[in-house]
Amino acid sequence: MPQGTAADWLTAADADEVHLVFPRDIHEDLMKVLFPSEGHPFYGMGERGAFAVLAKSTGNYRASYIVEDVVHPESSDDLELKGTAWGDRSESRSIGSLFGSSSNGDVSSDDSIVGYEFSEAYHERAIERARSRGGGLIRIHTQPGGVRESGTDTASAARVYENDRDRLPGGAPFAAAITNDAGDWSMRVYEPTRDPSDGPEVTRADHVRVVGPATDEPALEVRPTGWRDADADSVGVASAEQDSTIQLWGADGQARLADLRVGVVGCGGVGSILAEHLARLGVGELVFVDFDHLESANFNRAQGARRIDVRQDRLKTEVAERVARRSATAENFETRVVDGSVVDQNPEYAAVPDLLDCDLIMSGVDAARPRQVLDVLARAHCIPVIDGGSLLHADDQGVLEKEAKVETAVTGPGWPCFECQRVWTQDDVDWEADHPEFRGERGYVQGGKDPAEEDRDPSVIGVNAIVAGLMQRRFLAITLDVARKTEGTLRLGLRDVETNMSSTWGCEEDCEAATIGVGDREELPTGTDWAMRYERDDMEMPEQKTRDASDLVDDLR
Repeated sequence: MPQGTAADWLTAADADEVHLVFPRDIHEDLMKVLFPSEGHPFYGMGERGAFAVLAKSTGNYRASYIVEDVVHPESSDDLELKGTAWGDRSESRSIGSLFGSSSNGDVSSDDSIVGYEFSEAYHERAIERARSRGGGLIRIHTQPGGVRESGTDTASAARVYENDRDRLPGGAPFAAAITNDAGDWSMRVYEPTRDPSDGPEVTRADHVRVVGPATDEPALEVRPTGWRDADADSVGVASAEQDSTIQLWGADGQARLADLRVGVVGCGGVGSILAEHLARLGVGELVFVDFDHLESANFNRAQGARRIDVRQDRLKTEVAERVARRSATAENFETRVVDGSVVDQNPEYAAVPDLLDCDLIMSGVDAARPRQVLDVLARAHCIPVIDGGSLLHADDQGVLEKEAKVETAVTGPGWPCFECQRVWTQDDVDWEADHPEFRGERGYVQGGKDPAEEDRDPSVIGVNAIVAGLMQRRFLAITLDVARKTEGTLRLGLRDVETNMSSTWGCEEDCEAATIGVGDREELPTGTDWAMRYERDDMEMPEQKTRDASDLVDDLR
């Protein structure tokens, strides 16, 4: 993450929200340990547990903790039933990594502590795994009934944290979690306080997310943790305005939409349509990201825009927000406007921290660099990204050529990366990353030509509506499981109305895509967004091509 963003300072205690996050395959792997079948070392035990490597993903207001790797037990000796008479000092001992006991117990008042304890050998393997990956540690165990922690759980986890914090990489997170056979979760994050004598700061997670394609459930599940009051987490649904959609996926499905925060990157032809449609669909919060202004040349495809918006040089994000607010059907609908860039690393312009607060991102950008950044973000931070765009070619008579198409793709945990899906190429990224003085005839300028005078790619609002519709189909498939086969890239030929799915169902063998679930440890390919800097008049276009623009680059840092 770039310096100066929330990743440098936002703790779980300071965050507005705290999420526990699982890539789908990691969640399934963990369930095999916690709810084992016959033959597993933990089969038949009253409670089971496991260590896992933990990563942190830091947004502007939300701190997410991603379970990135499960440390498997090697034998039944890795988990033992323990007991001690708390009142008998001769028998008392360190709580160590003990967990279990009554879900309403209190260590300070219990006469005895009976629970399960991880072996020291298993604990050491977990520490070594976390150190080798550069991550933190989470201790997870099952519990019959509810998932509220006992006094034994709280005191034991705090003691393990104090013991392990200096053995883990600097700043690595530590947490403890509980689950049950009903799928409920609770999690506590342990962080240092300014005064070490006060013990660790403990913050509870409020939501759990599971992300990735599944056979018979949504690819994105976002639900409150089990320790919270159900009434406090109830989401208002305007049933009268959503009757037609509730008939399709029920009130529970509508409530899931109302509990989502969705990012819309690029508020032009496709993004402006998504702004209205997602709001009418009942999504609870939308985060709009763009730095561009409305002008006469893009007015014909900006849904909801008025001519006065062009005259006032209004930001596209402001128009999108206005349209969304007038169209929203979710009760307590919220919006966030980010006048910035996905690509730019300057904290004044950076949009990435706001996108890390989102549950899912819809991208209507038409450039390679932001697509590359979103590709890495989706994998490292476990936030699905749905991309959409069009390519319109016509012959001299204005008839569409066979290459004319619309295209949508999905990336994130369990989906192939955008590079392997050919959503972006390194050549295009390298060209866009060059300062305009390096670009020559292909750049913003041709001998000093203003970018506003360049020929624009053809764009038609009806085609943009097709793109937005296909993106929404994928959105509903991922969030509500109303349709299957969201893998790969969907292409629709516009001339002959032909559809085909990409043959790429996974990344290629030599793929070097970002590692899934490593969060803030993955360096995003951000830099200077020349298009945004020009739009903001932070740079002047050169009058002619030169060989060296390093002085201009330094001036903008």
